Amino acid sequence: MQEKSLKKSIVKQNILQFIELKGLTKYEFYKKTRITRGVLDQNNGMSEDNIARFLACFTEIDANWLITGEGSMYRDTSVMSDTAPPDRDEVVRLLREKVADQQRIIDLLDEKLEAVMAGGNTNEDTATAAAG
Repeated sequence: MQEKSLKKSIVKQNILQFIELKGLTKYEFYKKTRITRGVLDQNNGMSEDNIARFLACFTEIDANWLITGEGSMYRDTSVMSDTAPPDRDEVVRLLREKVADQQRIIDLLDEKLEAVMAGGNTNEDTATAAAG
């Protein structure tokens, strides 16, 4: 039964990672995206409509990353339209934000790794408890 709880789709895992990184509650996420409350807690895939709603609300997210988990979480900002060249200060600000977001991801992953290494939420704990 434990395996079923780990079967969230990669899309849902990535959305959960993003909202945790952004410090959003699930309630705030559902309200902003207009995705039906509880969708992220279900152990199944995500509809195309919900993926589209998410990407429409969070335009900075790379669709390839969302669906496959590969590449950067954020869209490539180097592909510019035919508008005026970007302001240098704005580019620096955006890059600093991206670095800070990536550092938060690293910190979250470090915390999760430490919890696993400390014996938190592993199969061994379940086996030991069942044997005792």
